[in-house]
Amino acid sequence: MKIIEQELAKLNSQFVEMGSLATESVVKAGKSFVDHDVQLAQEVIDSDHTINDLQTQLEKKSFELIALYQPVAADLRHVVGVLKAVTDLERIGDHARNVARRTIKLQSLTHLPEIEANVKEMAEEVTEELQDALNSYAAVDQEAAEAIPEKYNETINGMYDQIAGPSYQAMSQNPGLINSAIIYLKVAQDLGRISDYGINICEWTVYLATGKIIELKNY
Repeated sequence: MKIIEQELAKLNSQFVEMGSLATESVVKAGKSFVDHDVQLAQEVIDSDHTINDLQTQLEKKSFELIALYQPVAADLRHVVGVLKAVTDLERIGDHARNVARRTIKLQSLTHLPEIEANVKEMAEEVTEELQDALNSYAAVDQEAAEAIPEKYNETINGMYDQIAGPSYQAMSQNPGLINSAIIYLKVAQDLGRISDYGINICEWTVYLATGKIIELKNY
């Protein structure tokens, strides 16, 4: 195996590690929110620096590979793909951290179980989408990556509406629920952004496979 192939394998291994940590943060953040688990939420907040550190390491390693080995064709796409995708993973971690922080804020407020049930469903769907996106990236599976928006976006958008509608209704009917409803809305927005970044990773998968930068359709 050539040295650059060895280095690319190490780079890919670190990327997979970062992807796993980001996914774990999303899972824990969603669970902490629906279970009102402040301790778990704090774990997500505390672990965010690990994701950030991995981003820095991967970016540094990518630039070193470009400078030392001057990769071309598929090898260069691999490095550039990692450089781009780690930014999406870092932002996914940020939004998971936001959900965890909102878990803590909600503790002193009124809980609305029906809305929280919808949050639980959306968090699970977004997590599944993210895992599929990372699997397609690891396998450089263009077909799988291109199918993910059609599979998930309409459902996730509908789940967002199922949170937003009742939240606005709660605010209009009872001013005492405004702060709680705002938190539910913001959590839904965070989950929606995680979904968007998952789709970005799918777009980088297509780039790895073809060298083309595309925008996958939002359904």
